[in-house]
Amino acid sequence: MTSTTVEPPTTDQVPTTPPTHVAPVIDIVVPVYNEEASLESSIAALHSYLADGFPFTWRVTIVDNASTDRTWLIANVIAGQVPGVRAIHLEEKGRGRALRHAWTDNDSTVVAYMDVDLSTGLDALLPLVAPLVSGHSDIAIGSRLATGAQVARGPQREFISRSYNAVLHLVFGNRFRDAQCGFKAIRSSVAQRLLPQVQDNAWFFDTELLLLAEHNGLRVHEVPVTWIDDPDSRVQVARTAFDDLRGVARVARRFWTGKGRIDLGDDARPGLDDDFGRQIVTFAKVGVLSTVVSLLLFLLWRGAVGAVWANLFAVSATALANTWANRRYTFGYRDDRGRSRHYLGGLVISVAGLGLSSLALANVTGSLAQILVLLLSWGLVTVARFGLLRRWVFRP
Repeated sequence: MTSTTVEPPTTDQVPTTPPTHVAPVIDIVVPVYNEEASLESSIAALHSYLADGFPFTWRVTIVDNASTDRTWLIANVIAGQVPGVRAIHLEEKGRGRALRHAWTDNDSTVVAYMDVDLSTGLDALLPLVAPLVSGHSDIAIGSRLATGAQVARGPQREFISRSYNAVLHLVFGNRFRDAQCGFKAIRSSVAQRLLPQVQDNAWFFDTELLLLAEHNGLRVHEVPVTWIDDPDSRVQVARTAFDDLRGVARVARRFWTGKGRIDLGDDARPGLDDDFGRQIVTFAKVGVLSTVVSLLLFLLWRGAVGAVWANLFAVSATALANTWANRRYTFGYRDDRGRSRHYLGGLVISVAGLGLSSLALANVTGSLAQILVLLLSWGLVTVARFGLLRRWVFRP
């Protein structure tokens, strides 16, 4: 493609292929910005892969984000010559903006996107979209951090990626492991409900979309991918990381104040009638961690203030965190629903348990005996605590 007489269109959105009467199952969006050097070869590779027996009908949508080179010109020519490819031009930058524009009111069953550099191996495309077509899942993401993924990238990006996803898990307790791999898909009906609630139009768009999905009970499917870092990436790592952390704080504040709930209509997944098995295992994990911390604090303070006061300080130091962890992870409350009642109930249970353990300690002498009595009383309180939390504090 050495010369062309095609002039760049001036309209904001120009589909360059004639409309089809049969909507494709999947529309794969490729956002681009100043990619004149690689666009033609990448789209050719993607088109060849899809045309070579991909089992679902498809369409490729190139979205030019205000490129200043020949990217839009090349995209427009490709769309005019290659069947199944269309091109859209936007006057503003932003990956999130490109996806929002291409995914909104899309007539396909599933909308997806991938980076133009094809860093992610295309053999993961079918495992990505199949659970969405079948209705098993609502969103599917490629993951460089899932078991089975094969990743080639430098230590700086590896460290930043793992640190960022660790921050997300700490703040939100999310189950997906890789928020920003440029390889995702979502059922179109779900996208139409979530997109108006996503505020970011840049790199944090992916993360916010996923957090909103999980916050509203949607199922996120994760596919381990083969991923090779693009040395010509245009991402400004430091600036992007800073903006992402601002986005994390914004979404956390939104969820904490009770916002972020979306009416999903027919796309909502009904909750389980009884989640006893998972609840008791999660409760046990929280309980073991709390017990270890409390015991260490008790041993640290016992010599200075005595066993009864050391028990008071140790239990008080972990009570709030224990209630917070059980509220979030054991019983799944991640917004302000019933928050005051939950914490008040947890406080009442903690005070009652503290009274029992203090009474037991007051009648025991000797270090070993005190520790054994303390662990026994804490164990009895823990059993009672689970029943009270489940039947009283966190009852539906």
